Amino acid sequence: MLLAGEPGGASASRPVGILGSVIEAKKILVGVTGGIAAYKAPGVIRRLREAGYEVKVAATEAAFRFVPEETLSIAAGDRIHTDASWWEESGRVEHVGLARWADLVLVAPATADAIARAAIGLGDDLLSATILAGARRVLWAPAMNPEMWTSPATRRNVETLRGWGHRFVGPEEGQMASSEEEPGVGRLAEEAEIVVAVEKALSA
Repeated sequence: MLLAGEPGGASASRPVGILGSVIEAKKILVGVTGGIAAYKAPGVIRRLREAGYEVKVAATEAAFRFVPEETLSIAAGDRIHTDASWWEESGRVEHVGLARWADLVLVAPATADAIARAAIGLGDDLLSATILAGARRVLWAPAMNPEMWTSPATRRNVETLRGWGHRFVGPEEGQMASSEEEPGVGRLAEEAEIVVAVEKALSA
């Protein structure tokens, strides 16, 4: 399947999304956080590009424990924005530029820690600071242990973010990554479901 920018690809015509609406080259910043589901992030990034979106990626240092930076870069077709690149030699600061650039920030996977950071207004890493710096729309795709998802702290943080207009897709019910965990609600939503949620968030 052709990607945006390739001959005959999404940029050569007006791409149509899964819901049938025309995608006007919307800009998506994918935030990858440090959960085991981070290994699925390249698939999500590729699906978004195939759907005609312009994609940039910001990853936390913890994310690289589960997926190599090079793998994310190949999926994105561009460099990855990290804490190391946060303060550029030009004097520009990436969190402000990324917040202004993105039509939507998609955090996939979103850990309990990332959700909590946003809910209490922390901005001590590039992704958190970008969200805090006025991101227009934020969509969270949680992935975590079922007990963490249902904990009172996480439920409070999710409701706080929803109250600010943030959206959520998933998590789904199923088998967890660790053999020590019982099946439950905590799996990252499927790629197609995330792409549909992106389209809905942008059209809202």
